[in-house]
Amino acid sequence: MNLVHQKVAIYNNKIKESAELIFESYSDSSENVGLTLVLAELGRYQFQDSDFYKALFGLRALLEPKNIVICINGCRLDFVCSSMGQQMSQGKVGYIIEIGKRATNRARTFDRCDDESKLTTVNKQMDYIRQWSESLKG
Repeated sequence: MNLVHQKVAIYNNKIKESAELIFESYSDSSENVGLTLVLAELGRYQFQDSDFYKALFGLRALLEPKNIVICINGCRLDFVCSSMGQQMSQGKVGYIIEIGKRATNRARTFDRCDDESKLTTVNKQMDYIRQWSESLKG
């Protein structure tokens, strides 16, 4: 197992705090990676999946009912990781997207996002990604 620790900012009920994100890679499991968010007062939240982007979505689904948002690019409304990016980078690299335009602005999924207005829920992000994808078909 391979472990990497990263300090991250979070919003806990709109109050900015610090936390630790732990990246785990497994070689002997169908769920190849895990993400654990360690919060000083609130404990640990963990999710495993086939890549870090998918694991992030699962982790966010656990955190959203508690009004906790991680301040990283992967939680932005306008961030997407392509299926090729998920395979090539284990979901650690994606794109900042804009309706009607092809994705060209590469960004790291777990890099800090300081613009609170860009952070959103999983459902709103998925809706935006669908709208963006549809806008490219026209």
